[in-house]
Amino acid sequence: RTAVAVELISSPSLIFLDEPTSGLDSYSAFELIKILRNLASRGSTIVCTIHQPSSEVFMSFDNVMLMRNGHLMFSGAVKVMCDYLAGQGHECPNNYNPSDFAMTLLQTESLSPQKADGPSPMTRQSSNFEGLSEVLEYKAAPFHLQLYQLLQREGKQFIRDKVSLGARYVMGVVLAILVGLIFQGSGDEWGDDDNPADIADKVNNHWGALVFFSINAMFLAAQPLLLVFPLERPVFMREYTSGTYGTPAYFTAKTLVEIPAAFLQQAINGTIAYFMVDLGGNLAYFIFVMTLLACVSASTALLLGSSTTMVETAMHLVPAVYVPQILFAGFFISSEAIPVYMRWIQYTCFLKYGISLVTIVEFAESVVPDNRQDAAAQLIHKSDISRDSWWIYVIIMVGIFFIFRLIAAVVLSIRARAFK
Repeated sequence: RTAVAVELISSPSLIFLDEPTSGLDSYSAFELIKILRNLASRGSTIVCTIHQPSSEVFMSFDNVMLMRNGHLMFSGAVKVMCDYLAGQGHECPNNYNPSDFAMTLLQTESLSPQKADGPSPMTRQSSNFEGLSEVLEYKAAPFHLQLYQLLQREGKQFIRDKVSLGARYVMGVVLAILVGLIFQGSGDEWGDDDNPADIADKVNNHWGALVFFSINAMFLAAQPLLLVFPLERPVFMREYTSGTYGTPAYFTAKTLVEIPAAFLQQAINGTIAYFMVDLGGNLAYFIFVMTLLACVSASTALLLGSSTTMVETAMHLVPAVYVPQILFAGFFISSEAIPVYMRWIQYTCFLKYGISLVTIVEFAESVVPDNRQDAAAQLIHKSDISRDSWWIYVIIMVGIFFIFRLIAAVVLSIRARAFK
């Protein structure tokens, strides 16, 4: 009763209940059904399965559906069910509970299948199905229809969750302003010509801003999925096992919603960062790299969320996955200083490629002053970045984006089949 009451708080337009009277005595069960009946009279649609209802409870329903081994035996008004069964040669005795009679009939009688030359089993007269239904074969909706419906749902969920939406974008703007204030103007400061140490310091400050904006983009994209997806996972498993939609449509819909959301967030944050820090690279390229980095980070978070059942577990895995991204980014320690037997790890870190791309954009030869080309080249060399390999970095990040999502889809599908 408490579970039902919780659902009634928001006055929903549709309520689906699975055996709401189970465990209740006959009086409590009838009182519960009376409440649902009153709610239905005010415009709500109540759909429920029912376990051994009393006569009073059974007759409170408007319509009933009887099924047996996938066969639809009857669907129509409760008050005409006995007449329908009587027409099929099974008359309910007087003073007998119609629901008990129907259940006994479905479990004990061998009913003849619909004749091929008879009326269609799905032909409806009044509110009844004429004759007995043959086995209803389920056929999944085509991919494009699944994708269309899932896109609508994902989009509505994204827009309706105004608290999370506001926190996500507001937090991004606040962090962008904070980092922008710390590194304000550093993008246009190249140091004193007569002081090599000052030049190196200013170049490092310039690059430090890029690194922190990249780290910011990585975590802002990962956090929402890490917090939300483990909660969505049971819904996916239930709907997947019921054949409502397939894994490809589900992940495609999520991706098509996430990419514009990530682009919008990085466009806002990137524009703030660009002008506050006085960056000199191409703004469109800068936003593109940040968006790509955010999408790859979201794919990593999606893989973590798919592999765990609880938010707490996913959050505990975050340091093991994201801390190495920062350690091997080349900011805190140069690639050359990393032990030889550990250098290979940096090539598995997507943050490394994102920082490499944004460094190439910001320290392009056309952007860096002529008298600072050597300092920029030294920074790029120390960070193990190749300007000519920018397309390789893009391909690797796009590959990580799709591969991680594919693995997440496979993991979820395996778990869903086991769940089924």
